Amino acid sequence: MLLDILKSGYNFIAEYSTEMIDVFDRESLTCIYASPANYRILGYKPETLIGRHFLELVHPEELEVLRDFLNQEKGAVELRLRKKEGYYVWVEMNWYIIQQAGEPDCVLIVTRDIHERKQAELSQQLSEKRYRLISDNARDLICIVDANSFKYIYTSPSYSLLDYSEGELLGQSFIDLIHQDDKPMAFHKLEDWKNQGWGSYKCRAIKKDGTLIWFDSLGKLIETPTGLEFIIISRDITESKQVEEALRSSEERLREITDNMLDGIILLNWDGIINYASPSCKNLLGYSPKAIMATSLDLVHPGDRWQFIRVINQAIKKRSPVRLEFRCLHAKGDYIWLEAVGNILTDNNNHYKGLVLAFRDIEARKQAEQKAVENESRLIEQYNCLNTLINKMNEFCYTYDENYNITFVNKRTTEGTGYSQKEMIGRCIFDFVHPDDRERVRSFAEQRLKDLDVDRCEHRLICKNGQELLVHIKGSPLFNNGKITGAIILCDDITEYKKLQSEMTRLDQMHTIGEIAAGIAHEIRNPMTTVNGFLQLLLKDEDFNDKREYLEIMIEELNRANGIIGEFLNLARHKIVDLKACQINQIVRSLAPLLQADAFLSDRTIILKLEDVPDLLLDVKEIRQLIINLVRNALEATPC
Repeated sequence: MLLDILKSGYNFIAEYSTEMIDVFDRESLTCIYASPANYRILGYKPETLIGRHFLELVHPEELEVLRDFLNQEKGAVELRLRKKEGYYVWVEMNWYIIQQAGEPDCVLIVTRDIHERKQAELSQQLSEKRYRLISDNARDLICIVDANSFKYIYTSPSYSLLDYSEGELLGQSFIDLIHQDDKPMAFHKLEDWKNQGWGSYKCRAIKKDGTLIWFDSLGKLIETPTGLEFIIISRDITESKQVEEALRSSEERLREITDNMLDGIILLNWDGIINYASPSCKNLLGYSPKAIMATSLDLVHPGDRWQFIRVINQAIKKRSPVRLEFRCLHAKGDYIWLEAVGNILTDNNNHYKGLVLAFRDIEARKQAEQKAVENESRLIEQYNCLNTLINKMNEFCYTYDENYNITFVNKRTTEGTGYSQKEMIGRCIFDFVHPDDRERVRSFAEQRLKDLDVDRCEHRLICKNGQELLVHIKGSPLFNNGKITGAIILCDDITEYKKLQSEMTRLDQMHTIGEIAAGIAHEIRNPMTTVNGFLQLLLKDEDFNDKREYLEIMIEELNRANGIIGEFLNLARHKIVDLKACQINQIVRSLAPLLQADAFLSDRTIILKLEDVPDLLLDVKEIRQLIINLVRNALEATPC
């Protein structure tokens, strides 16, 4: 049944798979199906493998292990198979026991070529063994020292040169083995190492028995998960030996650190070509390290590329650290913000040889900064709008803190009081209140800072020039994080309003007096009319001819008194003013004959001189009476 499946629709997969797919009888382990991949991997044509025993191609050293594994239902193992040419290659083999109803059980084996990977692993293991062997047997003294405490973390067996056994110096200070006279120099050199990352020095070391030996030491500062460390290789000056392998080990350790950092790291050579990119670049930018090494600076946003190159060139020129922010093209197609820091790499002659850059994603931070800028711009706009509104309002507006010191005044306040903002801000609000009103204002202010209901009130403000303003105030407390920090006050200047109100009251009182006087005048005119009537009768009686002169004088005085009362009643009477556009010259001309008659009776003359005037809105009756009164008063006041 399994063979039928492989030879049916699934035959395409088996025929073109890069992995060997073989089927063996479980009992005899003879091949009953072999895919074409056998030829590509082992060099055997599929038909030559049919019927052959499975274990024929297995390396003799793996036979026993494989037999134990094949007893399991399924599994995987790495082993060597013999190619047709006669040599063995490493493969990874996965097998599955297939139980078929009515048919013998089969073993399905899928085999993948892992020879290159296995060779690399074996090469690495061999290399590590060699490095360990070199370290354990080198005549140079190799140690790892904490960069801050200078305590030994590791010492090589060659420290027996100083008569110390392996591990005996761990935890002790590296400086303790240096001659007293050389310690200041050693301290100075080690500090230089921290700044430069490496260095060398020559000093005298103290052996366990107290004797001295000269060493030429070369050290390097490395960063590990636990902190900064120095790797120091020392050799007897008289028996020099190359330490290249030990330094390579140090580089590998540094590479392990960089490869496992969350930040991306790239290394540019002297002509700007990227010759190293850490694996973390894949997580940051979506590109594999190999893809990044093929891009150079093409991923930098065109708008940031010139600045990127300028900063790097400046750092190369000054041999200074690099720090910059730029946009970089992500594999998804959009640009993200990165922050990069790095150092210039130089050779022993201080010649530029490359640049190492570590970078991290700051897109979220940039978005937050942009949002903060937008919010700040919006707040500034709202502040300016509110400030304009407050300064344009017709009311006094000011704020004060919990100590009753003024913290803000609007433009209307300074214009109304005559003080400048500088003169008012920081001063107590009671300094500007009339002394007689201060206690009452203080009481209201205290209640306002306690968030109590405060009625509107009126009090007097003292201006800079000493003038008093009557203001009507209303206010409310100011809160910050739920705490009352002061209050805001709005004031209406009601000084003119109060004056107008007083004048209206006075006029109302005068009107009342006028109405009372008018009533009295009516009562006076009634008896005067009776007296006048009787005097007229006496004047017609011949018996009083000798008294006629006196009677006429009495009638004349009564008429004059009656005229005065009439004028008074006219003033007290509510009149409806009927204003019309009139030519005042025409009104004067119509009154001229009457006025000339009055003047003639008093032996006087009126000269009429009129000039052109525009039409005026006048009540004709009132203006006629006004002109008559003015002329008659003038005639009476003018001497003959």
